[in-house]
Amino acid sequence: MLNKDTFVHFLAETGALRFGDFITKSGRETPYFINTGEFRTGESLSKLASFYADAFVEHFKGKAENLFGPAYKGIPLCAATAMKLSDLHHLNLSFTYNRKEAKDHGEGGTLVGYTYREKTNVVIIEDVITAGTSVNETMQLLKGLNTVNVIGLLISVDRRERLDSGKSALQTVQENYGIETRSIIDINDIISFLAKEENRQKIDAPKDILDRVQHYRSKWGVV
Repeated sequence: MLNKDTFVHFLAETGALRFGDFITKSGRETPYFINTGEFRTGESLSKLASFYADAFVEHFKGKAENLFGPAYKGIPLCAATAMKLSDLHHLNLSFTYNRKEAKDHGEGGTLVGYTYREKTNVVIIEDVITAGTSVNETMQLLKGLNTVNVIGLLISVDRRERLDSGKSALQTVQENYGIETRSIIDINDIISFLAKEENRQKIDAPKDILDRVQHYRSKWGVV
């Protein structure tokens, strides 16, 4: 069973979740920032993949046979998650990732790993999504393959933040492509973690961080 408090603590401990003063790509002032590029050791990637594997089992077990990892951050994520699904859950899924540019020698093409020789149900593994641009690019790539059936998207953290459309990035992806979108945690789980004083002390969080995150959520969040 996925322990969300444990995952929030893990993100903060590795520096992937930071609290302070930041500016998002959209220009919003935010009191928290998520950067999964901080997972840069074998130990941290292994733990991260374990959480992804647990979330996959909770939401997609029995529904998909393949993990797709968009270049670049999705590549180690999908490979490591496939390993953890095998090691921890005895599920032997194939995995696939893409090159940014097609290879013009050897086997050629843009796909590496399993190349969808037969009809395959696929879950996309991503780190975080902001506006959904990378997911749109991935869907355009996979929609061109008649043996691929994308059934879901799994990310680490859903900020549940309102875009110009009034909907969140995950809501938009789900509506545009008719796929199941899931996250290991969302902003509400981060707030629940911060609501406990012992948790704030564990990660040495700023004293006013709970109020600031709640305020940001109320201003920019979706239901």
